[in-house]
Order: sequence, then structure tokens, then C-alpha cells
Amino acid sequence: MFKFYKTIFSLMLYTLLFSPFSVLAVSTECVILNIEGKTDEELKIIAEQCEKEVQEQKALLDLKQRESVTIERDILIADTNIKKTDLNIRTSQVKIYQLGKDIEQKEEELLSLEEKMDVIVGHLGSLIRKTNELDSFSFLEAILAQESLSNFFLDVDDYGVIKRDLNESLLELRDFREETVATREVLREKEMNERGLKITQESEKQKQINYKEEKDTLLSLNRDQEAEYQKAIAEKERVKKAITNRLFRTVGGTELTFGEALKLVQLYEERIGVEAALTLSILSQESGIDGVIGKNLGRCTYNQSASNKAGTVMSNTQKPSFLKILEELGMDAETTPVSCPIASDGAYGGAMGPSQFMPTTWWDINNEFGYKKRVAKVLGVDTPSPFNSLDAFTATALYLSDAMERCETAFSSQFDIWSCTAAKYYSGLSNTTSRTLLQHMRPTYSYGYKVASRAIEFQKDIDLLSN
Repeated sequence: MFKFYKTIFSLMLYTLLFSPFSVLAVSTECVILNIEGKTDEELKIIAEQCEKEVQEQKALLDLKQRESVTIERDILIADTNIKKTDLNIRTSQVKIYQLGKDIEQKEEELLSLEEKMDVIVGHLGSLIRKTNELDSFSFLEAILAQESLSNFFLDVDDYGVIKRDLNESLLELRDFREETVATREVLREKEMNERGLKITQESEKQKQINYKEEKDTLLSLNRDQEAEYQKAIAEKERVKKAITNRLFRTVGGTELTFGEALKLVQLYEERIGVEAALTLSILSQESGIDGVIGKNLGRCTYNQSASNKAGTVMSNTQKPSFLKILEELGMDAETTPVSCPIASDGAYGGAMGPSQFMPTTWWDINNEFGYKKRVAKVLGVDTPSPFNSLDAFTATALYLSDAMERCETAFSSQFDIWSCTAAKYYSGLSNTTSRTLLQHMRPTYSYGYKVASRAIEFQKDIDLLSN
């Protein structure tokens, strides 16, 4: 707990020293409203100071956002541990209840054994008394009391046999009783151990709850600081960044500014349920080289020679769908450019358009299934084209929607959901192996991590454009 309060104090001190409203950290020159009477040189210094502080605030905001992601992950882990411990506690409760029932059963068995042993002891007492009576008979009395000597000796033998049998039964019952007592003691020890384990688990659960509460408080403080940094940046940022000059290039050589590309993606953003920032980041990652989307497009044709099993750029399984798609669009398959093979991604190329859809993903003629029909339904067109920017971007968003649906059940933070979605986009929707998925979403050099990081930056740009 001391460590927690120490952390809170450090954050408060950090806020005091670096808050955008702190007189200790922010030069008053940057917030002067009345600049009359300042020379050009003084104004230039003020402008440079404001730009410097903007960059500092952005760096602090980025740091806080990364810290928030880490804290959110810790909270998720704590939640998981709490649920796991709670399940273990319930399991122990069931075991304790069952052990209690078993002990009760053994107690009942012992009571029954005691009663049986009491009966046998009573019988044995009667037999012993009867034997003593027989032993006190004189030979003459025995002869006079029986019709014959044979009957007399027969009675004596019967008493002996019964006494021996009862004695053996008593010994057996005593052994069984000892065994039952030992079993009962073992069950009691197990019950005691299980109760001790339950107490330990309850203590661990409480620790996790306390840890989560501390993280929740820390996350709240972080979010407050993020809001302050964002407000400071908005106040100091007088000119929008050169966002609209960022170029996106599609297959036909058509250049789209960031704003124009954003408009295409945002048209159906709400209907499809995928953020425009993520879609644009995927497009940039998927077909972009040196920051230009589509730079890898238009350099190969589907039947061009290549060093692979099929001997061509496009695999034999993709060709039938490709030819059918081109036929429907009225395009020449022999001259239509497709992506070239990239060694790191496999032996084949053949991806189409700015979104780099493989032919069978766009439309599989064998199964009559693909994104073509879904794009047509969303856009209200008869024959969408993977080479058309709006159609391709819409298909990308639909594909991401399918991937995101699976990721939202496994992760809670936006960064992790975006990273997971991108990883599934890269490795395929059918990939359910968590190890492979994490390999493409967690390392900083991985496909998913890069896409999510870029999407975060794109979202900032989109927010600025929206303002």
C-alpha cells in the first residue's frame, strides 16, 4: 500500500512540474494574449517556444498513452486472476462439502459398527456365563440332566463353536472399525487442508482486487493527465498539420490526399463498424512502400513467369477466379497489373487493387462466396471492382470487421483490439492459434503492432481534421 501512495505522490509531483498549466514548466511567453509592442525577433522566439512546448506536450501525451495501455493490460490480467481465483475458491467449497459428506458417512458407519460390536459382546457375555455354568456341572449332574452322554457333549461343542465364531466376528468388526477410523481421520485432514487452501485463495483474491483498484485509480489519474496534455496541445496548435498533403496512390495513378481517402473510408465507417483510422493504416501497411499506397501495384501480370511451383506470378488455384472477375469487369487479364511475389510473404503474388485482395477472397467462383457480394450490398452496386478505390476500401473495412469481431472477445484495450485485428488480416480469419496470432500482434516489429501504432497516429490526425 505504501508503494501505491508513493506512486500517486510521484504522479502528483510529476503533474505539478510538467502540467501544461504549471508556471514551473511552461514559459509565460507562450500564453501571452497581448503581443502588441513585440518585435519580430521577440515574436519569432515566442513562436519557437510554443512549438517546442507543443512537441514536449506531445511527447508527454504519448508517454501517458503508452502507460495507460500497460495499466489497462495489468487491469485485464488482474480481472482474469480474480475470476480464476474465484473459480478455485468455488472448487474448494465443493470439495469441502463433499469431504464433509464423506466424513458424516464414516461417522454413521462407526456408529453402526459400535452397535454391532455391543450386540456381539452381549452374546459373548451370555455364552461365557453359559460356559461357566456347564463347567460347574459335575459329571453325575450332566448324566442325570441329559437323556444321553452324546447330547451333553454335543451341547458343549455347539457353545464352543458359537463362541469362537462370535469372537472372530468381533475381531473382524474391530479391524474394520480401526480401518474406518483411519479413513475418517484422512478425510478430516484433507478437509482441513482444503479449508486452508480456500483461505489462501480468498486472501489472494483480495490482493488481486486491491491491486486492480490501485491500477484503476492510477489509470484514472493517467487519463486526467492525458486530457490536460491534449487540451494544452489544442491550445498551442494554431495551424493544422500538413495532413491534407499526405498522399495515397491507387492503381490507376490517381492520387488521393489523406482527406480525400478519409472521406471514402468514412462514408460507411459507422455502418460497417470499423474505425477509418484502422482501415487507412491497413491500406498503408498492406500495399504501401515508403509511405505510398499502391507502390507495389501494377508491376506484374498474373501469367508472368515466376520461380515457384506454378511457374507464374499467380497460383493456379487463384487463376479461375481472377479470370472470371476480369471478364465481369470487362478488363484484359493479360495486361491488368497485379502485385508481384514478395519473398517474405510467399512464392506467389496476384493481389488486386489498392487493398491487395486475392482473387478467391474477392470472389471464389467454385464456392460462389467472397467479399464482392457484401461490397455490392453495402454500396448498392451491381458489380463492384477490387481495382476501384471506394469498392476496395469498403471490402477492407468488411474484412477487418470480421476479424475485429473475434478480437473484441479476447481483448479490451483499443490498441490490442486493433493489433489483433491487423494480425488476423495478415494471417487469415481462419487462424485460431493464439501463439501464431500473438506473434503477429505483440512484438514491436510485427504486422499488427505496426498497424495499430500507425492507426493511433491516424486517429489523432482525423480528430484534428474533425476539429
